[in-house]
Amino acid sequence: MKFEFPPRSSRGAVLGFTWSQIGMVVAGLIASVVGLNLLAVSKPAAAGMFALGLLLINFGLLRFKGRRITEWTPVVIAALIQRRTRQHHYRGGPHGANTVGEHLDLPGPAAAYRWLPAVAADGTTEIGLLHHRKERTVTAALLCFGANLILADSDVQTQRLTDWAQVLNILGSEYADAGLVRWSATARAVPDSGNRAQRFLIHRAVDTTSAAYESLAELTAAAAPAAQRHEIHLAVVFDVAKLSGEIADAGGTDTAIATVILDRLTGIEAAVAEAGVTTGGWLSPRAYAAVIRTQFDPDDQEVVDLRSSTPPGIGRTPAGVAPRLAGPVAARTLGWHTYQHDSGYSRTLWVAQMPRQQVPPTWLTPLYMRTTCRRAVTLVAQPVPAQLAALATRREKVARAGDDLTKRKLRLVQTAAEREEARAVEQIDAEQARGHVRYRYALLVTVTAASEKDLDRDVRAVKRILSRSGCEAVSLAGEQDQGFLAGALPLARGLKPMRGWFA
Repeated sequence: MKFEFPPRSSRGAVLGFTWSQIGMVVAGLIASVVGLNLLAVSKPAAAGMFALGLLLINFGLLRFKGRRITEWTPVVIAALIQRRTRQHHYRGGPHGANTVGEHLDLPGPAAAYRWLPAVAADGTTEIGLLHHRKERTVTAALLCFGANLILADSDVQTQRLTDWAQVLNILGSEYADAGLVRWSATARAVPDSGNRAQRFLIHRAVDTTSAAYESLAELTAAAAPAAQRHEIHLAVVFDVAKLSGEIADAGGTDTAIATVILDRLTGIEAAVAEAGVTTGGWLSPRAYAAVIRTQFDPDDQEVVDLRSSTPPGIGRTPAGVAPRLAGPVAARTLGWHTYQHDSGYSRTLWVAQMPRQQVPPTWLTPLYMRTTCRRAVTLVAQPVPAQLAALATRREKVARAGDDLTKRKLRLVQTAAEREEARAVEQIDAEQARGHVRYRYALLVTVTAASEKDLDRDVRAVKRILSRSGCEAVSLAGEQDQGFLAGALPLARGLKPMRGWFA
């Protein structure tokens, strides 16, 4: 079984140019005309107007690191304003504004998250729900355990992929109609502070005097510093506004919101389990807080793991982290490409282009198996409603037909990349006609290290692996604080809201 990703669309409003580019070029031409008029009357400002016109035209046409200059403009302006107002520094912990249990001291747009009390149907199990008061969303995370797909035969791989495709269709149709707006799958690799291989050998060995045991003991002990464990979290986000009717019928309180959301979570967990994915249940508030906390403070990982492995008892701290302590004590943006938080430095990479050639189901295996650094790989997906997806595809086909007609009139050639994009649009249209759900998605990779020097080395290694897998990854310049929230934390963030008729 092979997969093929559609290329990123390069089509603009007119012949590949966006309205912002056209506006900037027109402004540059107007400035040049004004310069000519000033030159005709021998005004000294003519040279300045010519320079301004040339600058505007270049800004409108040039690209920098895969983005148009017009796309960089709002990013740069926002980053400069953030630095000017000193919003690129964050202080939490004892310096945080909120100290009550329902608050999280998180930086940036995540500051509006609040813990929503929720208890499962058994009456005892707590489930961590994060209610974003401004965006009016509720987020929950499901712990999953992946099976080895690489060693399975082709029939088993095909069946697992078919089952997972069914889950994607269920999330994008049935649960999208029931309030689901986004979901994300976050796979993070963290140091195995407990060294499970060593513990397994100690507890299961029968003869501890043999040479084989001594050899294995030396091997597992030597591997302890580099041992890693992999954790997978499926985060789902529900729109409270879409569920307002049911919430009102249930009482309209926070408890009513939790009751309505928990009903959806039960069905999603069952669908994921039916696809052959082993689940560990929805994260409790303390477990959810532990994931967020250890992402901000990697040095706290060993303490949190020790807490989880210690049997509960009188006077012992429960497993996980207190929900109100999930956020960082301090965080700041360093330069344009680095985010510093507590005991770590992070950099988030955006996979701007998926492989252009057909790839097998295990095409991302090198990223998971050949990296020894602390990293999180997050796929954020937003299902597009069927009617909106059909309208977007129809609009894309009409626009491309108009561009082709204009190019023929102007005797312009059509490039191979444009033909490939047109073929991808036809393929998407055919898939939608067969009932498949269309998704907007983004793939983010967040690398964390103990120092900037180590971070640069690890990022180069991850970029090299992604390049060999056929991907093009770019560092999110000026957006590392937001990139960390989207790529390192199981919050299903990182996609712009879809508004109106645009998909």
